[in-house]
Amino acid sequence: MATAAAGCGSAPGEFRGAALTVAPPPSVPPVTVPPVIAPAAVGAPAVTTTTTTTSLSPLAAAIVPAGSTLYENRPAVVLPRPTSLAVEGIGVRDAPVIGVGVDPTGAFAVPPVDQVGWYRYGPRPGDPGSAVLAAHIAFDGVDGVFRRLASVRDGAVVTVAFEDGVTRRFAVTKVERIDKDELPAALFATTGPSQLVLITCGGAFNRDRRSYEDNIVVIARPI
Repeated sequence: MATAAAGCGSAPGEFRGAALTVAPPPSVPPVTVPPVIAPAAVGAPAVTTTTTTTSLSPLAAAIVPAGSTLYENRPAVVLPRPTSLAVEGIGVRDAPVIGVGVDPTGAFAVPPVDQVGWYRYGPRPGDPGSAVLAAHIAFDGVDGVFRRLASVRDGAVVTVAFEDGVTRRFAVTKVERIDKDELPAALFATTGPSQLVLITCGGAFNRDRRSYEDNIVVIARPI
């Protein structure tokens, strides 16, 4: 299980509290090896080996024999990635979007102050599940892309452009402030209804920790 969470401020951001869980591999039924009749000398009785039962590991069960036609003419499927974001009413227009993961500490790898990070191990915006985009509110005295995210209004249109020229539009349905330690794992769902989640920091600024106490979370649905 990998854990990540959300936050930013005048110190590098970390996104805390939302567990990202890798689904366990499916169970694999045991494989029964049939009896084997060993060749016997002329006139001697046949020798029958005992029947044994073994279980394949999930990895072994997933491997297709190299000679299988499943390996023939099967180019890797690479889906177009999101490349820019616009949010109506808060001055976000064509903000660059880059794919991110987590840093060595397990924290959400928030990109530079002028970019938006898309959690590339989750769904793409508009695909089933919860697509997560995060950006700084501010960093080292410079306003971030999501400086005004807390003031976005219900119904505001969010537009995500992809590298193939396609755009997908969403309407804001909820804006809330959540303690960083209480970000629900559902925000990172990989299945279910499509939703777009925008996250940045908010609430009081903790000068000792050099970060904000809460996260601003905006939920938007496809339109």
